[in-house]
Amino acid sequence: MVARSGRLVPWMVPLLALLAALSGAGCSSAPLSCPAGQTACGGTCVDLSSDALHCGACNTTCDAGASCVSGLCGCPSSAPLTCGLRCVDPQTDGANCGRCGHACGLGQCRTGACSCNTSPGSVALCPDDPTTGTCVDLAASASNCGACGNVCTSGETCASCAVGEGCVGKCVCSPPKQVCGTGSAAVCTNVSTDPANCGSCGNACAAGQVCSGGTCQQTCAAGFTLCGTSCVDLRTDPQHCGSCTNACLLGQSCSGGTCQAACTTLTCGGSCCPAPLGSATCCGTSCPVQHKDFVGTTSEITYYNCAPAFVWTLETARTAARAWAPGGNEITPTQSCPNLGGSLCLVWQKALLATDVGCAVFCYSGPFQGAATVTRDYTCPCPTTQQLDWY
Repeated sequence: MVARSGRLVPWMVPLLALLAALSGAGCSSAPLSCPAGQTACGGTCVDLSSDALHCGACNTTCDAGASCVSGLCGCPSSAPLTCGLRCVDPQTDGANCGRCGHACGLGQCRTGACSCNTSPGSVALCPDDPTTGTCVDLAASASNCGACGNVCTSGETCASCAVGEGCVGKCVCSPPKQVCGTGSAAVCTNVSTDPANCGSCGNACAAGQVCSGGTCQQTCAAGFTLCGTSCVDLRTDPQHCGSCTNACLLGQSCSGGTCQAACTTLTCGGSCCPAPLGSATCCGTSCPVQHKDFVGTTSEITYYNCAPAFVWTLETARTAARAWAPGGNEITPTQSCPNLGGSLCLVWQKALLATDVGCAVFCYSGPFQGAATVTRDYTCPCPTTQQLDWY
């Protein structure tokens, strides 16, 4: 407060000095300054002409074993071929013998051709060509059981023949499985769980049903569990919290499959507290951090957790997703977005019975961290541009 005369009250001088110091320490937005010849990439100064993680451009990573020279990635002469994002020697690489993808299996790669082991004695080259074949165990390979090209029926295993049977390997359908169908339609299956052969061969369950104990039963969508005759979300349903038989007490809510006291202000670390007040201690000794979520709405949604602002993690993505759709459910926390970018993303859907359906993808790691995509149906596309839609 300023005195009426316009002069500072003496006790305010050290306070203003402290505020100035804090402002200078934590609120600077100056861009990163790098030495000549280096470029700022993700908060770090790098040399684009020699950095294998940023070769020629930020986030352009060289293949494993390759080096960056003059801004271009290249494999060494000892491993000149690029296969599966790594440099290999096709003359000796057992997974890429002579060419990418040609695996020697139970053998070694010598001068670009496969040479099979001599033990066990049932190992053979299939097909019988060192430049195209793979070394397999005829007593264990379901695709070459007993002889090259002899494929076992779906569900069967390849086992060694007994002494005196006059064979190397044979296809076996072991109990409780049994063979259903004939010819190319034959399968070795468990009729206790197979919806196409439930209880007996040929008895198919109706669409949307599963086979359990040899009986066709109703099934539920992903993220929901059948409790009695109803599909419920065990993570949020207070009548079936964590399991079908666990009902929360009156006044409790269900979060993450655990019953907890209902909180009308803020839940942080499993405790209820008012926010954002300076005295709030639900995040231990510090106050909860306020975040904003502009995803899929015309106005902002505010939520809180213990993570610092602008730090993207799987848990902050979950918190943002719950603020966007409290009744939704997690589909996967590790989807890669986009296919070539390498960002890890949380896919979150609104409740299946919600009138305002939708799906959101929050990227929390990699080049696309901080980007989000929201749809009004149950398709979940990856973000296609770098943006700051949530924090």
